[in-house]
Amino acid sequence: MIFYFSATGNSLMAAKALAKEGERLVDMAAARKENAYNYTAKGERIGFVFPVYFYTLPDLVYDFVNKLSVSDVGYVFAVITCGGSIGGTGKYLSKELKKRGIVLDYVTPLLMPDNAVFYLNIKTEEENLACLERAKVCLEEIKKDIDAERKKAAKGTSARWLRPLYHLCTGTKSFSVTEDCIHCGMCARNCPEDAIEIVDGMPVWVKKKCTKCAACINRCPRAAIQHGKATEKRQRYVNPILGKEKE
Repeated sequence: MIFYFSATGNSLMAAKALAKEGERLVDMAAARKENAYNYTAKGERIGFVFPVYFYTLPDLVYDFVNKLSVSDVGYVFAVITCGGSIGGTGKYLSKELKKRGIVLDYVTPLLMPDNAVFYLNIKTEEENLACLERAKVCLEEIKKDIDAERKKAAKGTSARWLRPLYHLCTGTKSFSVTEDCIHCGMCARNCPEDAIEIVDGMPVWVKKKCTKCAACINRCPRAAIQHGKATEKRQRYVNPILGKEKE
């Protein structure tokens, strides 16, 4: 069983690549909305696949892990997707899982295209495709490690202390919508926090804070969602595994 969280497809791609035939994939965002936190592993392995935010755990993942109950757990692994580094996020995850009686045996970063359009320029499509090809090679090696149940300890210590910095940037007031909006409602459907509601055909951010996953801004089919002024000239990123979503 693999628990995953994916906003723009990177971690979904990784989770699918790592899964054994018939292995269950559990979307942490969907499970959280349904208050589904109790599972039985039946002695099998469990995995966690998700992105790092601000070198710490995304709020959604943190919340899910701290309510998670899994009995009869076997080998436990985590693959954390990132644009550069995961810092001490693996060790932080290990400590939070330990509170739930779960011992993390293996943790590794996986470099993938960055989707943080709020803060930086997204790389070109060509660069991102090249990055994904490299990620596929890395995933093959990671899968070998996991299938062989190898051990790889988590490192780093700063992730817990970076959460306040992360929370300073999770406000929603900087989001806006341009006249390019086609009223498809995709942003509301894709929001893992239900922070967006469609009012008179337009998205409205109804929560003061969100996980800041970038699903709404990157997956908008018309790039109609902006965050401040900087994103107006920036490219968007969606992993090809999501395909062309219906508007």
